Amino acid sequence: MKIRRLTMHNFGVYAGTNTFDFVGDKPIVLIGGLNGRGKTTFLEAVLLSLYGANSFAYKESSFKSYGQYLKSFVNKSDETMSSFLELEFQMNDVDSDVYMIRRKWEDQPKKRTTEVLYVEKNGVESEFLTENWPMFIEDILPSALSNFFFFDGEKIAKLAVDNTNDQLKESIRAMLGISILDTLRGDLTKNIKRIEKTKDEEDEIAKVNVLREVKEEAENALKAIDNEIQEVEEKLANVKNKIEQKKGEYAAKGGDVIGKRDELLSKKATIEANRHQVDDRMIALASAELPLALVKDLVDKISAQAEIEHNAVINQQANVRLNELVKTFSEMGNNVSGLEAFINFVNNEADNDSVENIYDLSDVARVQSKQLSSNRISDSVATVVENFTEKSRLDSELDEIDNYLSIDINEDDLNQIYRKILKLKKEEAELSVDLESLNQKRSTANGTMIKATSEFNKKVTAYLNRVEANDDADRSLKYTEMAIQVLDRYSIRLQEKKTDALANTITACYKKLANKKNLIERIAMDPVSLDLSYLDKNDNEVDKASLSAGEEQLMVISILWALAICSKKKLPVIIDTPLSRLDSNHRKSLIQVYFPKASDQTIILSTDSEIDEKYYELMKHDVGDEFTLDYCDETKSTSIQRGYFVGGEE
Repeated sequence: MKIRRLTMHNFGVYAGTNTFDFVGDKPIVLIGGLNGRGKTTFLEAVLLSLYGANSFAYKESSFKSYGQYLKSFVNKSDETMSSFLELEFQMNDVDSDVYMIRRKWEDQPKKRTTEVLYVEKNGVESEFLTENWPMFIEDILPSALSNFFFFDGEKIAKLAVDNTNDQLKESIRAMLGISILDTLRGDLTKNIKRIEKTKDEEDEIAKVNVLREVKEEAENALKAIDNEIQEVEEKLANVKNKIEQKKGEYAAKGGDVIGKRDELLSKKATIEANRHQVDDRMIALASAELPLALVKDLVDKISAQAEIEHNAVINQQANVRLNELVKTFSEMGNNVSGLEAFINFVNNEADNDSVENIYDLSDVARVQSKQLSSNRISDSVATVVENFTEKSRLDSELDEIDNYLSIDINEDDLNQIYRKILKLKKEEAELSVDLESLNQKRSTANGTMIKATSEFNKKVTAYLNRVEANDDADRSLKYTEMAIQVLDRYSIRLQEKKTDALANTITACYKKLANKKNLIERIAMDPVSLDLSYLDKNDNEVDKASLSAGEEQLMVISILWALAICSKKKLPVIIDTPLSRLDSNHRKSLIQVYFPKASDQTIILSTDSEIDEKYYELMKHDVGDEFTLDYCDETKSTSIQRGYFVGGEE
C-alpha cells in the first residue's frame, strides 16, 4: 500500500484546501514543521481517513463522541464550518487499483455532527466500498495493527517502561492470530451457557398448551371478522345494484335532461345567434356580386372585349403620337425620308388593329370586370356553399336540442327518485367505512394469529426436539468443555511458537539500531503474558531502568519494526517526531538503518532540530518527497511548501 495523495480542507491548523502529493520513487517522505504546525494533525488525518470512528487516535482521545472529535478539527477561518479529508492510495505494484476515500462533515449549531463517506476505485464511485469500507480496510490493515505502522515518537517510548501495555498486547495477539482463538473460545463459552439454559427449562407441556389456546382464540377472532366482512360486502353489493337501477330509472324519465336544461337553453341561444350571423353573411353576398354568377359567361366575354378595346385605343394613341413626333422632327430641318417606310407600316398596322367599341368601359370598370371574371364571382359562390353547409349543421343541432327540450318530464317523480339515490349513496358510504374498519381489524387479527401460530409451532418443535435431544445436549456440553481445554493448550503452544519468532525478530531489529550491543544479547517474550524481558549474554535479565530514554525509544521502534515485519503486510509507515529523545549516535543509526528499510514508503514528521542539515544530508539519497509546514501568525494557519527546511526544493 502506498499513499499517493492527502487533501485536507479546513482541517485543524490547515485552513482552506491543502494537498500533499507523493510522487517520489524513493522510500522516505520528509515533512518538516515546528511544534504546533500540523505534524500530528497530518498523522491524525491519515488515521481518520482510513478508520473513522475506529481510529486509535480517536479512541485514545478525551472526546465522549465521534461527532465531538470531528467537530474539534473544523477550521473556522472561512466561516463555512465545513471540513473534508481525501486520501488516495494504491495497494501495491502488482495490484494497480487506486482507491480514494473522502470524509466530509460540518459544524452546525445545535446539531449532531455526522460525516458523509464517499469511496472511489480507479476514479469511479464504488457503492459497495462506500457501504462496506470498515470491513474492507480491516481486511487490508486491521485497526488493531495500525499503531505498528502509524505512531508518535513522543508516546511510544512509554511502551518500553515496565511490562508491555495492554494496548500493545492486544495488537500483538491480533498480529499473531491468537485473537481469533479468543473469539472462538468466547463462542464456545456462549454455547455452554445456551445448552445449560436449555436443560434448565421446565413445564414445557403447560407452555405449549397455553400457546395452543392463544392460537385458537386468534383463529376464532379472525374467523368472526371474516364473517362480518362477508356480510358487509354482500350488503354493499346489493346497495350498489340498487343505485345503478335508480340511476337508469332517473335517466329514462328525463333526469339527465333536467340536469342539463340550463346548459341546453344556453347552447340553443348560441346556435341561433350563429345562425342569424350566417343569414346576414348570405344576404350581404346576395346584395353584392353573387347574382352575377348566373351570367358568369357573359361577364367573362365583356372582360375579354374590354381588354381588346383597351389595347386598340392604346395603339391608336401611340400612332398619333408617333406621327406628331416625326412631323416635329421634320420641321426642325431633319431628313425623315428613311423613316417613311416604318411610319407607313405602323399606320397600316393601326388600321388593321382597329376594332368597334362595343362597351367603351372606363379603366375602373374594365379592372372591376376583370376581377369579377377572375375570382370575385367564384369566391362568392364558394363562400355561399360554406355558409349553406354551416347553416345545415346549425339547423341539425337546433333540432336535436329541441327534441331534448320537448321531452315530457314529471319533475315530482324525478325528485322522488333522486332522493332515493341520495339515501342509497349515504348507505353505500357508511357500509364502505364499516368495510374499511373491518379490513383493518382483520389485518391486525391476522397478524396476531400468524404470530400465535408461529410461536406455538416453534414451541412444539422445540419441545419435541428437546425431548429427543437431551442426550445430544449432554454430549455437546461435554465436547464443548473438552474443546475449550484443547483450545487453551493450543493457544499457549501457538503463542510459544509465534512469540519466539517475534522475539527473535525484535532482537535482530534492536541489534541493527542499538549501540550497546554487548549489553542486551537477546529479547524474550513470555508466551502467556506477552511481557518482554531483556537478557544479556549470560541470560541474566537487564533492568529496564538501566536503559536511557533514547534506548527505550529505540527498543519500542524495534518492537514496532518487528511487528510490522511479522505481520507480512506491505504498508506505509508514518512516524511523528521520531528523534526527539535520541542522542546523535542513535539518531544516525535510525536515519541510516531504520528509515530506508522500515517500508516501501516511510513518512517522517520532524522538527528542524530533530533532522537538521547534518542528518538531512545523511538521508537525502533515500528521500523522494520533501515538504515544509509553513505557519502564518497572521492567519493562524498552516500551508504546505515543497522542500525541507534545509537543502530541499526551492
